[in-house]
Amino acid sequence: MVLALLLAWLGLALGKPVIMDTALDIKRFPFVRYGSAWEGTPAQVKEAVLPNIVITYGVEESKRVVGSVSLITYALGQWTDDPGVTPRDVRKGKLPSVVMPFGKAFASGKNLIVVGVKNDIVRRLGLAFTGPTLKVIEWEGRKVLIVGGRNDREVVRAAEFLANNVIGFKGGAYRTFFSFVKLRGLIEHGNFIAALELIKDPKGLSACGKNMSLAAPMVLKFPPEVKKVVKKRNRIMYSELIRAVSSKDKERAVKLWREAMITCYQCHQGIGIERLRKFVPLESIHSKHQRIAKGFGLDCRACHVGVTENRGYK
Repeated sequence: MVLALLLAWLGLALGKPVIMDTALDIKRFPFVRYGSAWEGTPAQVKEAVLPNIVITYGVEESKRVVGSVSLITYALGQWTDDPGVTPRDVRKGKLPSVVMPFGKAFASGKNLIVVGVKNDIVRRLGLAFTGPTLKVIEWEGRKVLIVGGRNDREVVRAAEFLANNVIGFKGGAYRTFFSFVKLRGLIEHGNFIAALELIKDPKGLSACGKNMSLAAPMVLKFPPEVKKVVKKRNRIMYSELIRAVSSKDKERAVKLWREAMITCYQCHQGIGIERLRKFVPLESIHSKHQRIAKGFGLDCRACHVGVTENRGYK
């Protein structure tokens, strides 16, 4: 039942059904990667979130379709830290871009998001569409996400959905998840000022506000037992934890953090309710939380205890 509601929301959240022709492949599409950024400067970092795709479109596409590319680019920019700027590139006048003409995009060797249907891939494969569609295919050794439809309006609708409900949602989810792990480390070390700031930071734990907004139509249709879990999680994260951290009560803050962790597991692992997350996330992206915890001197047992002792996805 919950899965049916989730799929219904995925199709109706933006007012018009979007066909997720390869739903699991779309959820696991490698939009980003981790790599070094700002090489050649004193501020170089070894693990920044970088784009792992190039966005492109056919030369025959309308201005309306081409304009929708900006929505996807913006959402990707909200998730990533940088497109990969280096002093050497700047000197050569070769600033990196995630949007390229069709030929240059293919030459990049990267995974592609192809917006529109007036291009060689759609023509050669003879792809047909029955509505706004997102579809992942393998093409010449790379993954390609097709943003299609029967007309420009449907292509734009699919692009809006990809930008907001896929890329935007995933970016917000990972910001929240990694901030949640970081919060555990800050509490452990008694850094309550930073912990409180992290909870309230729109790019920290409060990044989930965007996801909660996008998921609101779905949550309204959840069964009572699922709504109860969601309400408990939000009460702990954005009310009770704030009070515990503000009062510098480490013992209570850790207890509340672990209670919030249980609510996460209930939805992600199906503890006491039907499992909402039906796919296994990309380990290459998801595993960053282990490095965050390690940076605070925490091992798996600091977070995974009791019903959350199980690690990974079934």
